[in-house]
Parts: sequence; structure tokens; C-alpha cells
Amino acid sequence: MLTRIFFICVGVLIVAQTQVHAYTDPGSGTLIWQMLLAASFGVMFYLRRIISWFRGLKAGNEKATSAKALSAETEKKPESVKGQVV
Repeated sequence: MLTRIFFICVGVLIVAQTQVHAYTDPGSGTLIWQMLLAASFGVMFYLRRIISWFRGLKAGNEKATSAKALSAETEKKPESVKGQVV
């Protein structure tokens, strides 16, 4: 129902065109392009992360377990620092 209303509105806007006297300077056009590109790269970045997370869930968390093992190894601290020379 919502898509039908959307297409009707778009159709009315296409049919009922009027002449517009407007000006957009080159700086504004560049700013719009920059915002569109930044938004698209941001969406691609987060979509890639979501897809890799979903694949990790599907693969049985092999990557997640190896990452946990690596983080556990790096967090090991020496038991005593008394005998060490600085």
C-alpha cells in the first residue's frame, strides 16, 4: 500500500513539472557529492563488517575463538617483577 502511494506521488510530480529558476553554485554541488560519497563508503564499511560477522556466526565462530585465544595470550602478565632489572 505504501509503495503504491509512493509511485502515485512520483508520477504526479513527473507529470506536473513547472519551470524553476534556481542556481546552485559549484561549491554546493561539490559538497553534495562529498556527502554522498562519504555516506556510501560508510555504508559499505559497516555492511562489510556485518557480513563478516554473519559469516563468522555461520562458520561456527572459528574466527571468534581464535581472536579470543590471541587476546588471552597478550593479556598474560608476569607474576613477579621483584627480580627484574630496569
